[in-house]
Amino acid sequence: MNALILRLKNSIDKKILESVDKNLMGLHLFVPISVKDNFLFVAVSKASNKDEVNAILKKSFTQSIKFMLVGEDDLRELLADFVPAESIKASAEAPATSLTASPAKSTPNSTEKPKVEHGKLGEILLAKGLVSEVQLMKALAESKRTGVPIGSMLFELGSISLEQLKDVLHDQTGYELVSADQLVEQKKFVNILPEDFIKANSVIPISSDGKTLVLGVVKPLKMDVLKEIIYLTGQNPKQILMTHYEFKTAVNTFFSEQKRQTDEIIEQIKEETVDSEDEATLWEQVDAELQDSTGSVAKFVNQIITNGIDNKVSDIHIEPRLSGYIVRYRKDGMLQKVLDVPAKVETSVIARFKVMARMNIAENRRPQDGTFSISYNGCSYDFRINTLPVSGKEKVCIRILAPAVSLASNDKEIKLVGAVEADIQKVKQMVSCPNGIILTSGPTGSGKTTTLYSVLKSLNDESVNITTIEDPIEIKLEGINQSQINAKAGITFASCMRAILRQDPDIILVGEIRDYETLEIAISAALTGHLVLSTVHTNSAAATVTRLIEMGAKDYLVSSTLSGVIAQRLVRRLCDDCKEEYHCTREEAMLVTHDEEEIKKIMATPIYRAKGCNKCGFQGYKGRLGVYEIMQITKEIKKLIAQGAHDLEIEESAVSNGMTTLNKCCFNHILKGWTTIDEFVRVLGMAGE
Repeated sequence: MNALILRLKNSIDKKILESVDKNLMGLHLFVPISVKDNFLFVAVSKASNKDEVNAILKKSFTQSIKFMLVGEDDLRELLADFVPAESIKASAEAPATSLTASPAKSTPNSTEKPKVEHGKLGEILLAKGLVSEVQLMKALAESKRTGVPIGSMLFELGSISLEQLKDVLHDQTGYELVSADQLVEQKKFVNILPEDFIKANSVIPISSDGKTLVLGVVKPLKMDVLKEIIYLTGQNPKQILMTHYEFKTAVNTFFSEQKRQTDEIIEQIKEETVDSEDEATLWEQVDAELQDSTGSVAKFVNQIITNGIDNKVSDIHIEPRLSGYIVRYRKDGMLQKVLDVPAKVETSVIARFKVMARMNIAENRRPQDGTFSISYNGCSYDFRINTLPVSGKEKVCIRILAPAVSLASNDKEIKLVGAVEADIQKVKQMVSCPNGIILTSGPTGSGKTTTLYSVLKSLNDESVNITTIEDPIEIKLEGINQSQINAKAGITFASCMRAILRQDPDIILVGEIRDYETLEIAISAALTGHLVLSTVHTNSAAATVTRLIEMGAKDYLVSSTLSGVIAQRLVRRLCDDCKEEYHCTREEAMLVTHDEEEIKKIMATPIYRAKGCNKCGFQGYKGRLGVYEIMQITKEIKKLIAQGAHDLEIEESAVSNGMTTLNKCCFNHILKGWTTIDEFVRVLGMAGE
């Protein structure tokens, strides 16, 4: 007895059977199973007349009828328990559902079946010249070790593209393969089948119209699996092939192990925690949790942190709401809610974070700062944490700092993702000067420090002494001297700068120029033959100059020491797997430019917009790239600075000497298909006149 029949037998509602004439069941070949969601599920075979069965059942039942197609032998086995053998109609069973073959790749009038290339997939790929013998042997070894099919393994190793793999699978089998558009819509239907069933059978729902369920399958399903799908869904299955890679990606997207673990911990918390509003009792619970590093709250906090690392987020927010606390991750510059904090352990969770950062858990009326480190997957991660009193509770924000990296690498190239080669050459010219000040500008989270670290890496050498002053040290760099600001101990940017100048430095990085005292010492260092790198918060490269003067620096000192300014922003990069081509309207074009020639250009050029797929988490974007405005301080600009010129005059001069503005840079990214008009407006605002 197969699993489906056993399951059907166990599901039969005998009260329903009592309302049906057994002889009619045998004559018309049907078995009523059960009522679920106002549907009467009825097992039938290909030999059954559904119209007659429907007419019979409508006399006794008010529910809508849903037929489950099973094999005739299986149906007879079901009937044998209730109906005499002589009463059961004899008939032959038609073939069950199968994979759908796509149209033949031939002439429009062709009636031939799809051409099928027989043989193993690896051999076909080798014969077509798509892979080499070395690539194939390597993939075969990995496939045997991991259980991943050879085709998907070749793709994961970068030997073939996904489209090449799917083309060969089509030629080999003649069957239809899942499309990118189908995968986009998949999230609406994925829960039609249970998660364990999906994983066990390598099948996943793609779409449904209520009658037909389109299934993505790694290989054709066996008959008993198809029958079980019919029973579970009440729909007729239609199979289309998908690669193992696409299946694995979909499962990882929709059935995250991280989410499962987090849900299990939350359930454990709910079971373990006390249900009391007594403050003393709550603090007893907090104290107990803090003493136990293996408790449910500790696991919950660790899960929040490690999930953030795995998802490559920059910040973690634990925020109070009217209904309780929530956790949000900032990824690619955007915040996304990920989970709710159980109400019973809000206090314990906040206290746990404070203890990890060596903060005062009893103080909740004042902001606090702290740091902590963890080891995870063989790497050490540093975290900067801040608490802030809000609405009678505390909000926690955690910045995930990058793992320590080495500057001893042979790769000395300055990496500015999104910058053209001409702009990178400008930066190289700036840093080639033995002295002067180079500044990066932009809002918080715009990648300023990362740019400076890339510059430091290009400059690092045994022949130079590089020293940094940071608050905090965001990336620990092997090979340079990094100092941490500690205001409580009297270690400020200014005091640390004075000390560093006595350390015989060649290159100095100051995390941020915040006040005149720090700026004054930076200028002095540049005048005495040091190269100074730092950041400042301004909206453009030209505005940086006027900002320094407003802080108190003399214009002639700024003009003589400033070597260059890099203004930058970060925009989200379009997902290459799902971005959608279109032509923008004039109204959309005017959001990014008011230049008539540029308007005509962008309207005539195919550009892209975000769509979403399972590879990008249905966001339409994956990763970020920089938008840069790189201003070299030429002799003309030095004169303008010394004369006290407005930042608009300085910008005009820089543009005339070849500087690309932030708006122009992002405009070019749109034309290249890297980002969208929406991202331009979100990051830079609408283009001005």
